[in-house]
Amino acid sequence: MNIFEKINEVMKNIEYLAKDDQVAFGTTKYKAISEEKVTTAVRNELVKQGIVILPVTQESENKELTRTDKSVNMLTNVHTKYRIQNIDDEKDYIEVESNGSGVDTQDKGVGKAMTYAYKYMLLRTFAIPTGEDPDKISSAETDAKIKDEIETQESETKLISKVQEQSLDKAIENRQIADEKVLEILSKYGYTSTSEIKIKDYMNIVNEFQKLVQK
Repeated sequence: MNIFEKINEVMKNIEYLAKDDQVAFGTTKYKAISEEKVTTAVRNELVKQGIVILPVTQESENKELTRTDKSVNMLTNVHTKYRIQNIDDEKDYIEVESNGSGVDTQDKGVGKAMTYAYKYMLLRTFAIPTGEDPDKISSAETDAKIKDEIETQESETKLISKVQEQSLDKAIENRQIADEKVLEILSKYGYTSTSEIKIKDYMNIVNEFQKLVQK
């Protein structure tokens, strides 16, 4: 059999793969099919039919989404060309391409993107249905993580509002807290006046003043 006939045999023998994974984030829920399930099912047929699949070229790019002092959220895109080889004839092969994306704060973005690209290359090459609509990978989790990263980043540099500053000044005045005590608490966080306070330290400083009054 040539490579097309062998691919056809794989298609005959894998008629359907049910989604086996439930992904949930907040109110967002969707079903997905795992890479393990797809690879296991297709691999068995590749061995039977005498087919080998190898990546022959790959391009990748990284895009920084957000950055904090502790982490960098990176989006990795990969574009891979695969060779589907008939082991009975070294000249009998076809090449297919697939893309994948992965988001990670460490060094796993490339691996995630490659896994995604490989899984969907198998599903599309061998026309394997998985039920329901084609995967609509929810971005809710990624969006929420990015939002948290941005809010954290802003809190590291953004100053409190004028209303917050005036409210704190008023509380200090009403409770007759001595200037030296005020400066002592502010200097603990690296400030010399309430106008310099950043969002990240605001509640801690307020609590410090509250504790001082309660003594």
